[in-house]
Amino acid sequence: MNPIYCKYSNDRAEQFQIKTAIYQDENGQRTVQKSPLGPAAEKHVEDIHRHYLKMRESYEGTLFTPNKCKKTADGVQLEFVEGETFEQYLDSLYIQGRYLDIVEEIKRYKEILYGLPDNIPFRYTEEFDRIFGEKTLFTDAESLKVSNIDLIFGNVVMGETWTVIDYEWVMDFPVPVEFILYRAIHYYLYSSTKRNALISFQLFQLLGIPAEKLQTYAEMEHAFQRHVAGKKHTMAELKKEMLKLYVNARGMQPNRDMDFVQIYIDCGEGFSEETSVKKGYFYSKKEIELELELPKGVKKVRIDPAASAVIIKGLYVWGDNRQLECSKCNGLVLNGGTYIFGTEDPQIFVASVEDVKVLQVKFSVLELTEEWKKDVAALTGNYEKLEEELAGQVLLNSRLAAEKDQAQQYIDQLHSKRLWRIYEKVKKILRRR
Repeated sequence: MNPIYCKYSNDRAEQFQIKTAIYQDENGQRTVQKSPLGPAAEKHVEDIHRHYLKMRESYEGTLFTPNKCKKTADGVQLEFVEGETFEQYLDSLYIQGRYLDIVEEIKRYKEILYGLPDNIPFRYTEEFDRIFGEKTLFTDAESLKVSNIDLIFGNVVMGETWTVIDYEWVMDFPVPVEFILYRAIHYYLYSSTKRNALISFQLFQLLGIPAEKLQTYAEMEHAFQRHVAGKKHTMAELKKEMLKLYVNARGMQPNRDMDFVQIYIDCGEGFSEETSVKKGYFYSKKEIELELELPKGVKKVRIDPAASAVIIKGLYVWGDNRQLECSKCNGLVLNGGTYIFGTEDPQIFVASVEDVKVLQVKFSVLELTEEWKKDVAALTGNYEKLEEELAGQVLLNSRLAAEKDQAQQYIDQLHSKRLWRIYEKVKKILRRR
């Protein structure tokens, strides 16, 4: 058996450090071998075989089947499965521009997950809190007895049955199925820049994952990665540290002076990179200007003024020499066309663009410091909650007003009947006289 591939996962905590190797014999037959890199990781490797037995029982009679696994003297051996992964299948649709088909296929994937027979109500455990954090709050969530949280699209090979080829991260306690789906979508969208056109489709919401849960799931994922890494830095932390912008001596503004504005156009098929226009600019420029001819049939326009947390000042959006209204955004709105964004993906939606031929955009920009980003993000979250509460209050007031009108009508009816009775009595008295 000759090794043709080898990977050392030594960037993890000691109890999770393993070696993964692919071997090939003289007949071209391949196998996968996973071995612990030290005594501390022996249980982790043994658990792979134990979880294989659990998943084989759990998936019986379903489309899923776990990759065959058996114990060896120095770890576990798994079957080398060839074929098209679900991720590769989705990419083939992506290349053809069949974005809506991608959504439908992921919906089918979701139905498979929620249709597994060992679906049970979620309940909190000490292990869940230890690995995924104690700040979560789930009510009426569905989960699985065998919670393979790494059911990402690249780990599933399609065929008559769908083979789960990697199940290193299986939990022995309930984990919300929605989080497993979130991870699958998240890693499909963000593990490669080649799928950027899908980001504007809001796949999470289309697949039924509410926007308010995304932050919770992101924090759960961060807590899980921190659990796996132990005292080591995760790859995400290393990237963040290595790509950190230099700041000046006062620490007020990053020494980064360039960004870009991107305008997305929706003609009925959603926002996409292909139908967007991008223009770079320098923060030092007093005013950024962009003029764009819109195609016929335009339904919606979205302006992404930067790719970082910024303050937008003096925003003016014109269409055919008339000012257009900015209907909503994911930041804070102040007077005078000023917007503050605590997110690195600021978005402004423009209303009433159906008949516009030429769009003109003008604004100036100032990047936020790291200190301000957190404060603005918190304020934005509070503002959105207040808007929801206000909308609820308006609805309640409308209901109360309607009930008050009904009550008043009833009182008026009673009053009218009483007056009529009094009038009839007076008429009778007058007749007697």
